[in-house]
Amino acid sequence: MRKQVPLERLLYFKEQIGFDAKTQELLKKHGHVIAEHKEDFAVYFEEFFRGVEETRPYLEVQEYPGQLQGIWKRWFESILTRDFDEHLVGWMWNSGITHVRINLDHRFVNLGYCLARRFCNQAISRSIAQEDMAEAMEAVEKALDLCLLIETEAFLANTFQCDSEVIRGIAHQIRNPITVIGGSIMRLKRSKEVTAGAAHETYDTILAESRRMEKMVRDVSSYNEVFHRQSEWSPVFLQEMLQQVLDECSNRYPVDNLDLQTGFAPMAKQVLGNPDEYRLMFRHLLANAFEAVDTENPVISVQTSLDPGTSMYVLVEIFNTGKLSGTDEMETLFTPFFSTRAMGTGLGLPISRVVAQKVKGNIMLYPVSKGGVACLASLPRGDLD
Repeated sequence: MRKQVPLERLLYFKEQIGFDAKTQELLKKHGHVIAEHKEDFAVYFEEFFRGVEETRPYLEVQEYPGQLQGIWKRWFESILTRDFDEHLVGWMWNSGITHVRINLDHRFVNLGYCLARRFCNQAISRSIAQEDMAEAMEAVEKALDLCLLIETEAFLANTFQCDSEVIRGIAHQIRNPITVIGGSIMRLKRSKEVTAGAAHETYDTILAESRRMEKMVRDVSSYNEVFHRQSEWSPVFLQEMLQQVLDECSNRYPVDNLDLQTGFAPMAKQVLGNPDEYRLMFRHLLANAFEAVDTENPVISVQTSLDPGTSMYVLVEIFNTGKLSGTDEMETLFTPFFSTRAMGTGLGLPISRVVAQKVKGNIMLYPVSKGGVACLASLPRGDLD
């Protein structure tokens, strides 16, 4: 199925690079003169890429002789003589999608644009009057910049979509047999033949691993969605969200005699970001604290404050008593699938860091001298105009 052209986003690119009515007028003024070199451009392109080992196969499997030269002539003439309206922008987008579909390395697309710039500059120096060269080059540069942005956006959007579909498909296919295995083990445990002993313990182990794999599948899906999704940002009331997630974790991970401390700074009420992704992040961070807390001295603290280094950010510190496996492993804990817990998935912290980094924030872990571990999240304020 053809992916819908994101016209609003592509026209936004056009505006941001300064491709305005004046640029279009300059292309109309000089473009037809430059476009007269389209035959030479197509030959130049084919000769160059026929000499590149990685791109030569594309030239050798054309549907008919001169097919690619015809495409390149049309492209060259179009960007120089047509209006960059939604029709041309959509055509450029679909060209980028085609490059993904035929598995063309995007680095060679970038190389092609470098060659096009060189050729256009040479054509301008041969065909345009000296006093008009600067304005002609500026207009052509903006046209090529816009085309490359559209190509790159098509490449990223389509590649990420393919990756996401594959990962979602794998997760779905794995989840089904794991669910069946878990259900079968539960039925076996309840049977009269298996009531105690080694067999019963073996079933418990298999069931625990089955549940861990189910959680792994969920976390892989979450990581993939958070990493690839373009999120809309909005102000999020921090205290309300943290309190909700704290209540969830208190019920899900009960700890006897837990000393739960909270402190919410009045000036750190809101953060900017995606509410669903923040909720997912805090669930992982607080679940880690509840699962790792020292049961002999169970203390968990959640504090918010303004970043003393910049009033643009809010700090959320989550502390728990207990030991980490070693301070040298602090950064390693953010590596996907690395876990110090036997039943951990190793994805909670990586997911949380991706959420924070998407809003230009960050997350770090550090040992506390009095004993325990603190997780510090730096997030942009949501109450700034």
